[in-house]
Amino acid sequence: MAKEIILENSSNLNESQYHDTPITASEVNDPDIPQKIWEMMKLYEYGDGSFGQQKKNFRRQGEFMKDFEDDYHGWSGVCMLYSPSYHDLSVGQLRKYFTWRTAARKGKFSPIEPPFAYLYLYELLCGIGTGSPEEGFRKMEDFDRSFPDFSDYGFGKKLLQKDLKQWMFEFAVIHSLPIDTISQYADPFMLASDTYLSILRKPALKKDDEIFLALSFFAEKDLFLSPLVTENGSRGKHLFAELWKCVSVKYDECGLDFFTECFGQIYTIKWHPLFNALYHDDCADSDKECRIDECRRYFCKNGVWYEEYFEKMMFDKEKFYALLHEGERVFRKYLKIGKALRKKPDESWATQYAEAVVAADKKAEIEAKRPKINIDLSGLDKIRSDAAVTRESLLTEEEIEDEIESDTTAENNENGLLDKIHTEILRNLLKTGSADEYIKAAHLMPSVVADTINAALFDEIGDNVIECDGKTLAIVEDYVEEVEKLLQNSKPC
Repeated sequence: MAKEIILENSSNLNESQYHDTPITASEVNDPDIPQKIWEMMKLYEYGDGSFGQQKKNFRRQGEFMKDFEDDYHGWSGVCMLYSPSYHDLSVGQLRKYFTWRTAARKGKFSPIEPPFAYLYLYELLCGIGTGSPEEGFRKMEDFDRSFPDFSDYGFGKKLLQKDLKQWMFEFAVIHSLPIDTISQYADPFMLASDTYLSILRKPALKKDDEIFLALSFFAEKDLFLSPLVTENGSRGKHLFAELWKCVSVKYDECGLDFFTECFGQIYTIKWHPLFNALYHDDCADSDKECRIDECRRYFCKNGVWYEEYFEKMMFDKEKFYALLHEGERVFRKYLKIGKALRKKPDESWATQYAEAVVAADKKAEIEAKRPKINIDLSGLDKIRSDAAVTRESLLTEEEIEDEIESDTTAENNENGLLDKIHTEILRNLLKTGSADEYIKAAHLMPSVVADTINAALFDEIGDNVIECDGKTLAIVEDYVEEVEKLLQNSKPC
């Protein structure tokens, strides 16, 4: 809707609403005025005077004038209208605009007052003078890059720039242009919020830095200033990240997960793209969809556009802040870093999650310090072969017969993990802590025994269960209970 812009210290502009521009007698009788302009002016229908009616008129007149060109330099005034339509302009102003548009379509963007620039953008939004939405968008980009040439017209320029960015985003969405194009003109804060929400929503496979950045984005205080991070860097970030993963898995309050408790559920609301532009869509009843990211979607159903997203006004961050505060209190105490924080009674529910993270971190630290025995499985067969030759040379005939019988028994039983001899060695280690005598009597090499047992049980336990110093065997203390259970549940070969 056309309105006058009232400038400060202007005595000539004193009305808040715009009235139709009178056509002077000289204009009516001017034989040099193109017939096309008069015909366009006759296409205007007054109707109910609503904004919707104005949009239809603009579309009708714009399509009629889409190929019109002019070369007119007889009007040199300054147009002070905001967001005008063709109907709001005098003949001289119309001719000035069409002359400027003729050059602009050839890539020559001379300085022009913002009211005329609005007309040009409205045409592009409506597809007037373009063959496709992609072409229309490229022309808007060309126009956007021309803004430095508008420095002489400060009046309305900033508002025009703001409107243009908004319209380019909305135009790209409703025409399903590439996501990279849409993201380029979307609100950066909106995109950042969506990105971090998607990380917190599904944190299982995310890296520590990603989760920490997401927590920091929504945190009440800057987590980067926490002594856990300033003094302990990546470990502090790791503890915060593990805290969020822990609460995401274990929290359940009346069927709600912790993310939903803090940020609510997907919110759907009617969306009105290009509502403040003279834009009329003749195909508005077609169903469309455009997903910006995991947390935001636009779709049109029965001619009505909707937006799906996480509404900031629906966020309840009290528990979110409480979790971070209690987590930091427990972590400071655990790492002996920074000033001790006071425990708040209403945050006691979060203590269990922070303490679970501390317990897991302690265990991981112990595991990291424990020396690992690396087995070269590629050489195990040769070691066994060499040991067998040595052993056979030491066996008596009676012992050889017993060995053959034992091997036959092993071949007939496929349910066990270890043969009878190695199973018995494990039993001796569990009962007395030593199997040296048994190994010696069986003419076995301790290192080979250790390799054989570790290889057989590796798939079940996931680590070496036997330690060997070259002469003596011992069961790794952490796996004693698991070895006992395996022996109870398995049959010896």
